[in-house]
Amino acid sequence: MDGARSARGRGHALWLGILLVAFLVRVGIQLLQSIAPTDALPPFEAWQSGTIPYWSLLVSQAAIIAFTLWAIAGFASGAMKPNALLGRIINWIGIVYFVGAVARFIAGLTVAQGVPFLSAHLPGFFHIVLASMVLIAGDYFRAGAPLFPKRLPKRRAGQ
Repeated sequence: MDGARSARGRGHALWLGILLVAFLVRVGIQLLQSIAPTDALPPFEAWQSGTIPYWSLLVSQAAIIAFTLWAIAGFASGAMKPNALLGRIINWIGIVYFVGAVARFIAGLTVAQGVPFLSAHLPGFFHIVLASMVLIAGDYFRAGAPLFPKRLPKRRAGQ
């Protein structure tokens, strides 16, 4: 792996790691509040919007953590090779997710304060964190390729 790509991969791994630590704190605090509640932290209910059962949320969080650790290792070691098309797809998913998460968060702070799903501020904030993780992964795979290709590859005869 060349030096520039190696440094780039380590940079993406570092940013994913920072966001993962924030997500781990969120998961850990909610788990702590479910096992041994403390008044020093927001209550258990504040950490989720109540749309899915906690056990299901915990399983999905564990999967996100495992997948992120795998991506961090792959980015840092260079084992995951960039792929512009995959990067574009991941980035577009991340953009839609990020815009939706920010809109949800802003709505919950303003016009939809009484709507439980929208006014659950901690989960809303952490969806922004997760969307940022998706955007970082997409950027890694794009490897500097533009989000919109200038032109599609020409089809060869016989295809």
